[in-house]
Amino acid sequence: MASRDEGTGLPIGEVLKRTRSRRKVDIRTVEQQTKIRIKYLRALENEEWDVLPGPAYAKGFLRTYAQFLGLDGDALVDEYRRTVEAALRADHGYQFSEPVLARRLRPGEEPRRGWPALAWAIGALAVAAIAVLVILGLTGGSTHRHHKGRHQAHQHGNGGGSNAGNGPKQPVTVSLVTRDDMEVCLVTGDGRALIDAQTLISGANEGPFQPPADNYRLDLDSGGAVTLTLDGKSHTVRSKVPASYKISSGGIQPTSFQGPACP
Repeated sequence: MASRDEGTGLPIGEVLKRTRSRRKVDIRTVEQQTKIRIKYLRALENEEWDVLPGPAYAKGFLRTYAQFLGLDGDALVDEYRRTVEAALRADHGYQFSEPVLARRLRPGEEPRRGWPALAWAIGALAVAAIAVLVILGLTGGSTHRHHKGRHQAHQHGNGGGSNAGNGPKQPVTVSLVTRDDMEVCLVTGDGRALIDAQTLISGANEGPFQPPADNYRLDLDSGGAVTLTLDGKSHTVRSKVPASYKISSGGIQPTSFQGPACP
């Protein structure tokens, strides 16, 4: 579907492509400067919207690319909303902004009677949850006593040394949500890139990453704020300047900036 820029009358993708050609900028240079992968840049120029991860990313990439070329990024994003996003909502039952209204009632149509089935499902989940709590209650005490006894025996066997509780680090599951438009790098301790110096828009939700690793390195290449969730516990880190953090089951610790190379 071709979406046209009101200012030029040309499709959005054609505006991007012609401007880049006129400025004699190679698309690889755009990738290096914006941190947007070439396949997404070409998708914007060719208006292959289904190649992009989603509408939020499409708008973020479009604004960044347009501003890099000296265009009015907000105007192009508004045109995207008016044409492409509006058409997607019409075709797919408002799946992006109104997921609970995917099927709307026609005039005079009565709502379906789905409450009994929903109530049954909720009841079944409640029973299952109670059963799990009962099992945990029965086994938790004995497990706690068993571990306590082992811990005390270990202390006596080692003369009560201070290193009794310093075991190896455990794998930790990590996910993050950006609070600003920012460049992010996230790698595991063994150098596996999870987020490869990508430009993420505010509100981007990444992870949880699998398999979990013992430790990670987070680089905020442009500064900013992110909320990290480590095994279900949320922590917010923010910096006005480029910064790096070490992440493990022990928590989050600032370290010297390791970027912008990733990994």
